Amino acid sequence: MPIGTIVSGVIAALAMKGAEKITEKSAEKAFENRSAILEKVRGVLVGEELTTLHLLEKYPTSEEMQKEVAEKLTPRLEANPVVAKEIEELLKQMPALEIKQNTLTQTGNDNQAAQDIHGSTINFNRK
Repeated sequence: MPIGTIVSGVIAALAMKGAEKITEKSAEKAFENRSAILEKVRGVLVGEELTTLHLLEKYPTSEEMQKEVAEKLTPRLEANPVVAKEIEELLKQMPALEIKQNTLTQTGNDNQAAQDIHGSTINFNRK
């Protein structure tokens, strides 16, 4: 896996906040891996680079912070291929998130609708 792909995976893992759409077991595993990834990343960054990482943790959706961490992390992982490989393995274990966007438009009376929500049960109650 190229270093750029690993760095992108790290940024995605750090930005992961809302685990509402992941099953409880998957979320637990994801956050365990996220913590392990963070420890590996902290081990290669120094000084102000760590400050930038902390800012990304505080503001995970900040594109500016994501870009800065990526710029600082890339040369560090290129210089530490063992750590890069360890992070790559942790990233491979992260559960994949499936993002769906559903749109529903209804008109008329007595309509019922259902949306695809993986793993859910849909019940229609008629009065």
